[in-house]
Amino acid sequence: MPTAYRWFFLPLLAVSACYTYQPLPSPEPRVGTRVSVQLTDNGSRELWSSIGPSVLHVEGDVLGVDSSALNLSVHQVENQRGVQSSWNGEHVAVPRRLIAGIQQRQLSPGGTGLLGGVAVITMFAVYHLLGGDGSSEGSSGTGTGGGK
Repeated sequence: MPTAYRWFFLPLLAVSACYTYQPLPSPEPRVGTRVSVQLTDNGSRELWSSIGPSVLHVEGDVLGVDSSALNLSVHQVENQRGVQSSWNGEHVAVPRRLIAGIQQRQLSPGGTGLLGGVAVITMFAVYHLLGGDGSSEGSSGTGTGGGK
C-alpha cells in the first residue's frame, strides 16, 4: 500500500474511538475533564433560561470547580425526552445544589479496538477491491510483440 494512502487511515481511527461515562474516580472533577452532569428537577427548571427547557444532562469540559458551582464549556445538552442538542463550547455555571450526579467520560479500549479493527479491515478491503495495489489485470509488463 502506498505511503500516501496509509495516512488516510489515521483520521479514521481517531474518529472511531469509543467512550463511556463512568463515576468520577475522585470527589471533584479535574479541570479539562469531559463530564456529563445530571440535573435535578429544580436544576432543569432554574437553568431553563441559560440551557433551554427540560434539560436533564449537560455534557462539557470542566473549566473550573469551586464550592458553589461547576463551570463548564458545554458541548451538548439532552432534554428529558432524550433529544440532544450540540453546543459550541459556551460557558455555563451549574450550581452544585442543582446537580443530581456527575460522570466522567473515559476511553473504552475494548470498544475502540473492535470498532477501529472493523474500520481498518473495511477500508483495506475497499482499497483492494478498487484496485488500490497499483496493478491492472492482463498487464504482464513485458511489452507487446511476440519476437518470432
